[in-house]
Amino acid sequence: MKPAYLVGIALFVVFAAIGVYYLIPGIDHVLASPPKDSHFKHALVFFALAIVSILGRVSSRIAPPRHND
Repeated sequence: MKPAYLVGIALFVVFAAIGVYYLIPGIDHVLASPPKDSHFKHALVFFALAIVSILGRVSSRIAPPRHND
């Protein structure tokens, strides 16, 4: 496996976990005000980053065309 493929998987897991973290009410959220509420915009941004990391993972699996020179 390519390292970029594994990095894409790791980033997906991290971003998805952070997105879920911002949806849980009642715990202190870093960089959010008020810290104890759910923050849907923060969660949406991290879920979007998770999707982008999956797209990067898929594109890293596509092999470039080989030239027979």
